[in-house]
Amino acid sequence: MRRLVLLVVLSATVGGAVAAQDPDTTRPQAQALRQRIEERFAQRVQEQLGLSDEQATKLRATSQEYGDRRRKMEARERDLRVALTGQLRPGVAANQDSVARLTKALVDLRVDYANTWRDEMNALSYLTPVQRAQLYVMRDRLLQRVQEIRDERGGWRRRPASP
Repeated sequence: MRRLVLLVVLSATVGGAVAAQDPDTTRPQAQALRQRIEERFAQRVQEQLGLSDEQATKLRATSQEYGDRRRKMEARERDLRVALTGQLRPGVAANQDSVARLTKALVDLRVDYANTWRDEMNALSYLTPVQRAQLYVMRDRLLQRVQEIRDERGGWRRRPASP
């Protein structure tokens, strides 16, 4: 369980794709662990990318901003999925208009979610193209590993499209 919480918390550093889905991250103990892991990951990123202190500070702010946006989108996605599931109950006639609106909203949200990754990469203009690519690869590997752990544990809710 500790390994799982560790990875969940770590993923919050790279956009919050998982942290918003794990109720344990709202506990003070989980928040403290999240903070320590975020600091370690930030140090690792700074070292591997060769970032100056100024770049590292800017990266933390940028990651926080876009991570917050994605967490809000993830919460919205959960709400939409709950509403859609309610409409698609077996044996109950679904409201066609409602299902259409919910489905469109989910698709639009997926596009918006993916666009936040693109927008974040564009906002990282203070990094070199190589540093941005290295960061992208580090985040992608982490998110893949978190997804593997989810799958091993029987799956959590699937996160929106990855970067």
